[in-house]
Amino acid sequence: MLDHAFRRRREIERMLLAGKKLTVSGLMDRYCVGRKSISRDFEVIGEELPVISKKGYNGGYFLIDGVGKYQNSLSQEQLECLEKVAVSCAEEDRETILSIIHEFGPYFEKLT
Repeated sequence: MLDHAFRRRREIERMLLAGKKLTVSGLMDRYCVGRKSISRDFEVIGEELPVISKKGYNGGYFLIDGVGKYQNSLSQEQLECLEKVAVSCAEEDRETILSIIHEFGPYFEKLT
């Protein structure tokens, strides 16, 4: 269970860093968890990132201005280089490189 919470929090952090505004209800639906789990996620994430919550109409969670969108992202050149290396290396190394791309590359909404 802790592993699921960790993964969920990392994905929420990536969405915030990508400039997304998130709502508790939207995250509850996305991850099939309760309000308390999402609230706890934001408590934990708030220890590392400057998260702001806005209540009411058009409310949600987002990062303070100036933090985010391209922070902790690979440059396009770095991303292309890692993708080239991933194609030509052993499976174990490929998984590691792909995890680096996923962790530090630009955030993309999963289509599945």
